[in-house]
Amino acid sequence: MKKSMTRGASACLAAVTALLSCTGCSAGKPKYDITQYQDTTARKEFNTSLDFTKKTAAAAGAPADFKWVGQAEDGKFTGKVSEVNVEFPGFVGNSYVGNFTSPEDTVIFTVEVPADGVYNLSFNTCVGFAETDKINPVTVDGSAVGSITSVMGKEFSESPLENVYLTAGTHEIAAGTEWGYYFVDQLTVTAGEPISDSVYEVTAALSDPDAFDNSKRLYKFLRDCYGRYTITGQYCDKGKFGTEMNLIHEETGEYPAILGLDMIDYTPSRVQYGGGTGKAVDYAKDFYLNSGGIVTMAWHWNAPDAYLINTGDHPWYSGFYAEHCTLDLDKIADGTDAAGKDALLADIKAIAEAMEPLREAQVPVLWRPLHEASGGWFWWGNCKKESYLWLWNLVYDQMVNVYGLHNLIWVWNGQDKEWYPGDKTVDIVGMDIYADKHAYASQSSTFSELTGWSSERKLIALSENGVMPDPELIQRDNAVWNWFATWSGEFVQEYTRATEAYTEFAMWDKVYQSEDTLTLDELPCLWDYPME
Repeated sequence: MKKSMTRGASACLAAVTALLSCTGCSAGKPKYDITQYQDTTARKEFNTSLDFTKKTAAAAGAPADFKWVGQAEDGKFTGKVSEVNVEFPGFVGNSYVGNFTSPEDTVIFTVEVPADGVYNLSFNTCVGFAETDKINPVTVDGSAVGSITSVMGKEFSESPLENVYLTAGTHEIAAGTEWGYYFVDQLTVTAGEPISDSVYEVTAALSDPDAFDNSKRLYKFLRDCYGRYTITGQYCDKGKFGTEMNLIHEETGEYPAILGLDMIDYTPSRVQYGGGTGKAVDYAKDFYLNSGGIVTMAWHWNAPDAYLINTGDHPWYSGFYAEHCTLDLDKIADGTDAAGKDALLADIKAIAEAMEPLREAQVPVLWRPLHEASGGWFWWGNCKKESYLWLWNLVYDQMVNVYGLHNLIWVWNGQDKEWYPGDKTVDIVGMDIYADKHAYASQSSTFSELTGWSSERKLIALSENGVMPDPELIQRDNAVWNWFATWSGEFVQEYTRATEAYTEFAMWDKVYQSEDTLTLDELPCLWDYPME
């Protein structure tokens, strides 16, 4: 059972009556008073007993001199995988395997390791004539542990997956197919380096020097939690009492501490064709001001009307996908399409104006625009990385410096280090991971990789997930994501009923009852939380 925590009103009763200074407001503006934005039923009791001295035990290290090498042609094949004609250089041994075209296609290596610990897996792979990198999954004993990237080229090279925890004994390690059409030559397993506690020592200030006090308070709380607790989160487009949130509460007795929302319906082309207005801002205000929760917001940016194809096969409401619009960000970024820049600026203005009630009430938002860019499926990623970086900086400058949204904490998850905008405009680095159904791994290899993507230490979050991660494995591997945010729909519910399709109910309970996760009722008073 989840530990009992003292939840006292003392930390917040003073806050809801005191007047807090408004950082970044113009001279002479009335001081901030949260009570003017709250309902009479606003939460009054908060947790005052969080233990920020707790430490996650460092993951065990494997024997330093351990090394195992296996040839793919000697492994076990499933699906269509088979040995292929030797054509591309750089392979070791007599041959290599290919024909990775569907999820059933895998090559399996049987590996015995001498001790519990962290190991590095390195596959020798080649994409051949493919014109892009290929990203494909790796499983251990049938459970997904991460992905390997095979770089574009006609010669074999190493595709590493680091910080994978293996127990002593024999394991089946498989390279599979997601974005296939690659060749596998061999697997090398060596001792890994456990994730160091030093990664949790985040000292960077928020990127916005004029950030509101409430944002600074939330950011300080996130930093205090980092490496100790993982904060629970759920995307739910109807707010705290939407389907996904209610189902989690019914199953576990708890509400997620983070509510995920989307600004998609405030985009001008969605308003134009949909005829409605978004509700995300209202839900965000209520969750923070009245429930004392944390809000994260994405923006599936529907392309401006001039770029929508708007046919049966390419409907207007899917205009955030590259395939459903004609927007060419490269031409806008280099000035070839000047009208396009004006259209983007108009959309940014519309979103900034829609978020004005959040700015006015100083509701801090974990703001995650332009997500998953390097995948190329969204129009803001169907471009050169330089064009994406230009757009990120444009959005940041407009929202912060032009429209004064000093309540935003900037979360980036472009999914590729090369697309990282830089420390000056990013506060938190995230990754969206959709693991196989019922695969509860900590994703420690990805966590470890992300620690090296910025020049200064940043908070690292699982900004979207399909399967809820096992908090026990997160702690075991010392891969303590700052928070997770399960996506909505099929990942939690089917026809408004809870589903075990991705996460079994036993894991729902384990996640929300864990000593190492934080739920809504376990949050302190965030608008009275101490700053530096």
